[in-house]
Amino acid sequence: MYSKPEFAPLSRDDVFGLIEAAVFATVVTSGPQGLVVSHLPYVLDRTRGANGTLVSHLARANPHSALIAEGRETVAVFQGPHGYISPSWYPRNPVRDSAPTWNFAVVHCHGRPVPLDDYGTARHLLQLVDMLERDRDDRWRMRELGPGGMERRMPSIIGFDMPIKRLEAKFKMGQDERLYDTDGAIGALEETDPALAAMMKTHNAHRCD
Repeated sequence: MYSKPEFAPLSRDDVFGLIEAAVFATVVTSGPQGLVVSHLPYVLDRTRGANGTLVSHLARANPHSALIAEGRETVAVFQGPHGYISPSWYPRNPVRDSAPTWNFAVVHCHGRPVPLDDYGTARHLLQLVDMLERDRDDRWRMRELGPGGMERRMPSIIGFDMPIKRLEAKFKMGQDERLYDTDGAIGALEETDPALAAMMKTHNAHRCD
């Protein structure tokens, strides 16, 4: 992934935090007929492996599952806040001579999937549901599927671990623009896109130019 030194994340926690906030990723695997793409939810286990381990699942009916079962080279792409940056937000100093751009945060996780057995897949599904239902007032629980509900579905699902062999992250948040221009964009976005504005503010807080 093309990047610049100034777009590097502030910390490993920054990278893991984006993965955990996004949950959902675009997944690309190289197969005999070319690239295969799916879109899957993930749980990140920060404690397993030098770069953590992703855990997910997909339908066995999905042709992608055969490539996952073979452990082929795969990349999961997680996207954070992003948006168009208009020079109309920049101060005239004396003119607004910077070009429009797009700010974004993205993480690429490279690795080879390792299929899970039924027990591991069921454990992952329980963790995923628990994570996504955690803050709901009337949360749903897996046991509501009823007797045999999980067992009936398991043959149609393949779970997998993906130890992250290589981690790439790019947080393009206006660090390469003039600070007064970036500040102008942050001010405009605080009303329309507070998540992007907050991330831009964090990644430019160290600047004094």
